[in-house]
Amino acid sequence: MKRGSGPHDRPREARLRGASAHLFPGITPDIWIQAATMADIVWSRRLQQGGGSLAARVLDPAHFEFRHEGAPASDPALRRRATDRLRLQGD
Repeated sequence: MKRGSGPHDRPREARLRGASAHLFPGITPDIWIQAATMADIVWSRRLQQGGGSLAARVLDPAHFEFRHEGAPASDPALRRRATDRLRLQGD
C-alpha cells in the first residue's frame, strides 16, 4: 500500500530518540525513515505483543523526532487524525 505525504514535496520523516530506544526493541534509534513506515512498524510490533490502543498516538513526540512537516494542508479535515474526526462526528 502506497502512503502519501499529503500536499508536501517531501514525505514526513521520523526517528526514534536514543533515550527511548529501550521502549522500542528492534528499532534502531537516530535513523530517519518515512513516518508512515515507522508508524506501520510500531503498530505491527504492538499488535504482535497483544497491546496497543487506537486512542493512543502511534508516534509519540516524547519518543520520536520529526522533520519535513512543511506547511499545514489548506483543508482542516486533512490536518486532523482520523480518530479526531470520528470523535467529532460520534459525540
